Amino acid sequence: MPENKNNRRQMTDQEFERVRQSLLERKKNLWNQIMQELEREAGQRHQSALDTIRESGDHALEELFESNVLHMVERKARELENIEAALTRIDSGKYGQCVDCGRWIRPARLEVMPDSVRCRRCQEQYEKIENL
Repeated sequence: MPENKNNRRQMTDQEFERVRQSLLERKKNLWNQIMQELEREAGQRHQSALDTIRESGDHALEELFESNVLHMVERKARELENIEAALTRIDSGKYGQCVDCGRWIRPARLEVMPDSVRCRRCQEQYEKIENL
């Protein structure tokens, strides 16, 4: 009988593999999203912005489009870095342990947020400190 996902415990091999596959799939999807967004921005929106700039001389519009694209790419790149770090932790046998308290992160939390590095309690404390 499988253990309760809400208990603090090390994940089973099946759970590790399910998380690994989920992370790899998310990684693939993020790369596809980045490429599609960049192609779309470089194509339709950027060309539209260039036409507007040529007509009105408004450089602020071009900067706005560029900053939106960069923000999207930066956000997705950070998520890709988190995914790579999680995959490395799986390979090293450290996946699922809280980086702060060392206790096991509940498998239910890892299924929802597979790149989590902290248990819920430590994450809440971390966010409080970050918001100061």
